[in-house]
Amino acid sequence: MNSTLKKRLTGSLFIINIGCIVLALLGALAPYADPFKYWPVAIAGLLFPGVIVLVVFFGITWLFIKKKRALYSLTTMLICIPAVYITFGIHPFSSFSEPKDKAALRVLSWNVGLMNYTETDTIVAIKNNITIFQKIKATNADVVCLQEFFSEIVPGHHYNIMDSLARNLGYPYYYFSRDVAKVDGNFFSGSIIFSRHKIVDSSRSVFPLTGLYAGSIIRTGILMDKDTINVYTSRLQLMRFQGDEYQELHNIKTVSGNTISDTKSMIGKLRFGYHFLSQQADFIRAVLDSSQRPYLFAGDLNNIPLSYTYGKVKADLNDAWANKGRGFGRTFQYISPTLRLDHFFYDDHFKLLQIKRILEEGETDHHGLLVDMTIKAK
Repeated sequence: MNSTLKKRLTGSLFIINIGCIVLALLGALAPYADPFKYWPVAIAGLLFPGVIVLVVFFGITWLFIKKKRALYSLTTMLICIPAVYITFGIHPFSSFSEPKDKAALRVLSWNVGLMNYTETDTIVAIKNNITIFQKIKATNADVVCLQEFFSEIVPGHHYNIMDSLARNLGYPYYYFSRDVAKVDGNFFSGSIIFSRHKIVDSSRSVFPLTGLYAGSIIRTGILMDKDTINVYTSRLQLMRFQGDEYQELHNIKTVSGNTISDTKSMIGKLRFGYHFLSQQADFIRAVLDSSQRPYLFAGDLNNIPLSYTYGKVKADLNDAWANKGRGFGRTFQYISPTLRLDHFFYDDHFKLLQIKRILEEGETDHHGLLVDMTIKAK
């Protein structure tokens, strides 16, 4: 290779390297930046997993070509360590013991996709719901937090999934948000918390955005021996992906169709969606700040760790996946293998023992999170 060509090639690589560095640094800032004002930062957060891998690649490559240039990537890697930690789950030897410790509180959080309410094939819907029941039963969880739950509310009726689950799986206590009325007003969707321990009180805080999304965050006060803890769950709304949005994403990925137009359209929708999410996140944080008890939050934030939504809701809480998880911890089966949208946070009154995913097999579009923890001695 002649010197001129080599110089041009290394120059081009360095420009790409700098671009990746800028994106990585912007992505690392995503949890702290208002996504409506600084939407490129929010987009950079989505790209961070792939970009940081490229930064590492360039850092290693420059060591063999021009060592001084490696410093740019190596410095970026050091700055991005906190972002890497919450993104990847760097615990390669973590495992999960199925038998539950007697002193442990086992909590399951799972978005169950409206219990297949939108499935047009009744047989498939029933089969999928049976699978959901079986998987919940197999976890032996003490507390079950379900998002996008759907049930009839009339006692004894065939589609009262709420009572059926409570009765057959041994959860005598539960609280249902009933966010959205369906069919004839006897069916509702929303979030629900089931518990084998006594629920002493409960509350529902409705998002102040009812014109856009009739959602809420719910709380149950659960009696654990001599301690009472607050368990919160919620599902945030980003934007409702329909066929058009998935087609736009496909066009962008495959560089087909009108890629520029599709990209602009998707960025515009994401910008609005992120602003919408940030308002919900601010509301949830205010609710969590009002807790007078040890508490945990388990739910579907509809956003990744490197996002304002995650940063706002987590605040000074602990992230179970970041502390004990392994790998990306993907919880949403579409679009990208890096989408960990469901999260489990807890305060310093708890000690985390273990965490794993409950893998879906078509019965819903989310994987669940199963967590064991204990309450620290006072």
